[in-house]
Amino acid sequence: MPLNSTKLNTQPARHQVAEKIRESILDGSLIPGERLVERKLAEVLGTSQSAIREALIQLELEGHVSKKPNSATFVTHFSQRDLENTIAVRRVLEGFAVEEAARQSTKADIERLEELFQQSQAFARAREFQKYIRGDLNWHIAMWESTHNDTLVECLRRIVVPLFGFSAIRVAMQPGFNLTNDLQSHRVLLDAIAAGEPERAKRAFNTAMSDWSEQASHLYSSEGEEVTAS
Repeated sequence: MPLNSTKLNTQPARHQVAEKIRESILDGSLIPGERLVERKLAEVLGTSQSAIREALIQLELEGHVSKKPNSATFVTHFSQRDLENTIAVRRVLEGFAVEEAARQSTKADIERLEELFQQSQAFARAREFQKYIRGDLNWHIAMWESTHNDTLVECLRRIVVPLFGFSAIRVAMQPGFNLTNDLQSHRVLLDAIAAGEPERAKRAFNTAMSDWSEQASHLYSSEGEEVTAS
């Protein structure tokens, strides 16, 4: 279990343990479908099994982990159908979010988005894939928050964040995936939001989603061929 083994110094609250596990899922240390054993997690993090159990309940509600009928807990794994369904819902909700961001974002919101964009640009140039993906997620969350609609933000967190932990990392790691091109789609979207143009922002988002979805589908097709060939 290649979880970040930095032990917590004090008896952690549920959300602190959950954050450690969440980060390990998002950076690929814990892989989709991997079984999470409470005892082992407690040993690695230097905490109690009850704290781990409570954290896993929280992460299940967020969609990062899932429980099987035998009560075993696993890192969430998306089937191709799961991925397609999630992307379809994301298109609708985040498409609305980018329009609202263009309408509702403040000067401070735009400055925050620009700051996160510059960070992602540095990660892309250094080809630091995992840092880029995490930065990308932070950018999207900041964009959602710029709508100033808490209900929308929570819905998107529930749907999109687990997707980053599973598919985004795998797509970005594919041979030929161009971080600079991916970043450019964020530039176009950010410019539209900053200009206060909802329709332009929606078009930019749809273009970016179409490109990303195509690469995700290609990933699944390739994996299916490998399984068949074996």
